[in-house]
Amino acid sequence: MIRFLQLTPKPPYPPNDGGALAMAHALETVTLLGWETHGLTMSTYKHPYTPQPSIPTPFTAIEVDTRPTLRGALRNLLSREPYHVARFRSSQYAYALEQLIDKFQPHIIQVESPYLTPYVESIPLPKVYRLHNIESQIWHRHAQERKWYLRSYFYLQAKRIEAYERSILSVYDGLLPISEKEARFAEDSGYRGRMEIFPFGIEVEKYKAPSLEAHPPRIGFIGGLDWMPNQQGIVWFLDKVWKPFRRKHPDAHLSIAGRNTPRWLYRYADSHTHILGEVPNAQAFLHQHEIFIAPLFSGSGIRIKLIEAFATGRAVVATSIAAESLVYQAGHEVLIADTPRAFLESLSLLYTDKTLRERMGRAARALAERQYDRRILLPRLKAFYESLLHR
Repeated sequence: MIRFLQLTPKPPYPPNDGGALAMAHALETVTLLGWETHGLTMSTYKHPYTPQPSIPTPFTAIEVDTRPTLRGALRNLLSREPYHVARFRSSQYAYALEQLIDKFQPHIIQVESPYLTPYVESIPLPKVYRLHNIESQIWHRHAQERKWYLRSYFYLQAKRIEAYERSILSVYDGLLPISEKEARFAEDSGYRGRMEIFPFGIEVEKYKAPSLEAHPPRIGFIGGLDWMPNQQGIVWFLDKVWKPFRRKHPDAHLSIAGRNTPRWLYRYADSHTHILGEVPNAQAFLHQHEIFIAPLFSGSGIRIKLIEAFATGRAVVATSIAAESLVYQAGHEVLIADTPRAFLESLSLLYTDKTLRERMGRAARALAERQYDRRILLPRLKAFYESLLHR
């Protein structure tokens, strides 16, 4: 039996944010191949590891202090490596990996973050890097939005991260970029190894939702609210879109859900704006709303909650950045809007036109079945891994 070891910078379980979902689903997809799996994860102040009774694979968790400090950031200015690499360096994690390789004897290792690359550089086993996003692009976008006195530091980190991301690709025998964008980044960086674009895969059938007859239709947002791009996007929506939308449609209701919701966001709550925090069942939340919004202006990678909304058969309004790594036809499966006026008009259109909502929901569901169903993706993943194991 093939033994598969996954290295993660935070626990995949519980899978209640996009990054955790992506790592958990990757592991579960490999499990469907009938392979033996084991995970080595970092338990951090922001993402502590909590044993879960339903985890489908054994896990080893190592506590690592990844908190940024002013002293550490200033000291890093004298180095050429990104501060993130230094923050994720841990002798305890390195020792645990050494012990796990000796005991578990994996045939293949998959790394879920560029910042974990130093741990596997010298390991003589087939190594796979899962490109969830382009980290340097996130930092470039963050830099553009920072106050002037922080902008230079963020641009410096973005430049270092980009150089680092390009340099580490040669460490890996295979790459699994999550979309065409990440694949182009790898090719432009000179990577010539085995590569397979492997988007986020879900069990689409499990997301099938009943049609809703609520009037007025309910509007929802769900996403990790400890992630800065989501915070910035939802504040933009509340300030620039939701206020004029409420004046136009006074009966409208908006529900905002997400783990680690900051306290300051609750000041936006009122009788029609529901700040729910983390909901016990994300899929149930998707089923309870007819329209979903995805206002995002920074970040990188694939928006998993959009794929789940598609699979649920719901209508979506998103910014270009929110949908940039997805396969879609604008106006057919999703409405794209990048300005307050365009977002307001698109949302109003879906809100007032039930026929359009239902048509777009059906198209979105069909897209999820074609592009993001785990059963369709599984044979490609198996062939990719086997090509590395039998080289």
